[in-house]
Amino acid sequence: MTIDALGWQFGGQTMWLRIVRYWLAFRPMFKLLFFLMLLLALYLGMRPTPTPVTYHWQSDMYHAVGLFALTLVSYLAFPRWYWWLRGLLLFGVGVLIEYVQSFHPMRVADWNDLYANGAGIVAGLVLIGGYRYVCRHR
Repeated sequence: MTIDALGWQFGGQTMWLRIVRYWLAFRPMFKLLFFLMLLLALYLGMRPTPTPVTYHWQSDMYHAVGLFALTLVSYLAFPRWYWWLRGLLLFGVGVLIEYVQSFHPMRVADWNDLYANGAGIVAGLVLIGGYRYVCRHR
């Protein structure tokens, strides 16, 4: 067994090639997961009752982590989207949720939520960009 630059070789196939093949095989599952996560985010963001939080920063963390995960899954499901289109679409989802929250009497639209959404999306795009850079230069 010899060692490749990014992984071990298994019978002539690098581990990296196996991961890419699994990714292609499970692409429909990633698309389904993306739309299920998107529906969950829309439901949680637009329901009339507020999210239960103990500290104020927890709400911002929910926004950032949720949009970060949605950004990564969107790349697994739709890798050919331009990075700026991915960022604009997901940020638009965050803006839409905040807009709808402004109409609920028990919810509040907050600029900090939009900042957290943007931070989660940017972190996801940076991670995707780093992954693509490594793939191009290996």
